[in-house]
Amino acid sequence: MGRRALLPWAGLALAAGLLAGTGAELLPRAHLAWRLLRAAEDPPALARLRLDPVATPERVAGEIDAALAAQDDSLAQSFLELADARGIPVDATRRTQVAALQQVAPLRTARAFAEGALTGQADSGVGLAGAFAADLTGLGDLRDLAREGGHLVRDEPYDSVLLGLASVGLAATAATYAGGLGAVARGGATLLKTAHRSGRLSRPLAASLGRLARESLDPAAMRSMAVAAGRFDLVAARTAARNGIRTGAVTELTALGGRAYALQTRLGTRGVFQVLSLARSPAEVGRAVRLAEGMGPATRAVLKLLDRAALVIGAVLMELVRTVWLALGWCWGLALFCRRLGLLIGRLIWPKPRRGRINAARSLPIAAVASA
Repeated sequence: MGRRALLPWAGLALAAGLLAGTGAELLPRAHLAWRLLRAAEDPPALARLRLDPVATPERVAGEIDAALAAQDDSLAQSFLELADARGIPVDATRRTQVAALQQVAPLRTARAFAEGALTGQADSGVGLAGAFAADLTGLGDLRDLAREGGHLVRDEPYDSVLLGLASVGLAATAATYAGGLGAVARGGATLLKTAHRSGRLSRPLAASLGRLARESLDPAAMRSMAVAAGRFDLVAARTAARNGIRTGAVTELTALGGRAYALQTRLGTRGVFQVLSLARSPAEVGRAVRLAEGMGPATRAVLKLLDRAALVIGAVLMELVRTVWLALGWCWGLALFCRRLGLLIGRLIWPKPRRGRINAARSLPIAAVASA
């Protein structure tokens, strides 16, 4: 075999090396990217895929220690649940410390309840219960309406989110007392209002909430509520709230409150505040509900480890798509390589006849005719 005949084989060997080198790195990444893209609408599956590189024993131990230092017993317990579910070892000392923290938690209940009822700020389920108790009587909403409504009447800057949620809360309270479906809306409004007052809402979610609050109430009704709240006239304020609510927009607002309320029942107060600080839209809050349904008590730990990546693919979407397309290009290159290899092997088995032999074979019939 001459030097010229070896050139195709040399090119083929070079192509094989390039395919092998790039495929070893590209194909596993493309496989993971494809699985992530398929799980984009399934938050629990998306979270499980992304936990593998971050849920290490060292990271879990460090997060448990941080939760213990912050006296966040529910987050510490969530990491224990995650560790047990994934077979990550946790030493007995940390487990004992988590159990001890859960035992002393009830000692802080009275103060937290009073603070929630008086100020509307809460950092625990007990504090939220205090805020809920004040709102259920109407006094908490009336307090917020009197403060923010006074700014509205005087044409001063006011908190539209707080004013709108207090108005919706008053109307929901009336429905709750009447035996309607206001309990979830009432609890959701209190949750959102408490999170907003405590600065626990992400900026995009707070902007969405403000838009929904403004669209939910007629401006004239808001002023009537503000005036009634200034006189501490609960009945007149509640009537104005019911009459001024716009059905379409308030449906979105109460749906968001319902999702927050569902999260609170599954994750506790700190858990729902954790979600509201990460989510950037009402749709992402809904994805968090699905995550909580799939991950159970380990949800808070998952959110702490993955942040918003537990809810959405986010900014890496284009990178994932590009990786998949590169893998498809690699497969196309592999197909061309196989085609070329098949051609070269075929030529070895069935070599082309030489041009001189072909010309000689063609001249034989002509010579025969001439001799005849």
